[in-house]
Amino acid sequence: MTFATALDRNRADPPVVLRSPLSVQDISSNLRARARDWRDSAVPAELREIGVRKFVLTESGDGFSIQWNGRTSPVNNPACFITVVRTPAGGSEVTARFGRGRLQILPLILLLSTPLQAIGREGSQLRWFFVAASVAISLAFFISGRSNTPILKSHLLHVMEEATRVNAGALRPTSL
Repeated sequence: MTFATALDRNRADPPVVLRSPLSVQDISSNLRARARDWRDSAVPAELREIGVRKFVLTESGDGFSIQWNGRTSPVNNPACFITVVRTPAGGSEVTARFGRGRLQILPLILLLSTPLQAIGREGSQLRWFFVAASVAISLAFFISGRSNTPILKSHLLHVMEEATRVNAGALRPTSL
């Protein structure tokens, strides 16, 4: 992978828009049911291999965010932000955008360790240790998990698509 390719992958994905005959309440209910019914045994093997243990749904006003939880890369674990609106013709329009989820502890530690680089005299070993550690951790976050991002996104989209289907209430997480 070239550096230009890596940077190109950071561009925002276009939003995914789905139309559904279901009401806003039905889609919201399907997403909540999906989050409640999620069990460790329901996690597909493909996701289990990369450290996913749980499906997390967060409600914020009229929207939702869904993401995976577990031993995934905190920097490269995408969150899907979902907005559901009623359409005049009946049914709903569901818009999904990908971004970063909740702030997790490891990136926070990295961010907080950066001011520690100013401790010590110019050229001291402690200062260079913090600089090297910050660079190494940043590179590790950038490289690790990058290849898993498309897998995580595709499964999030699958969950969203199932929530917009008429028979979504009859589906179980094992159908992934």
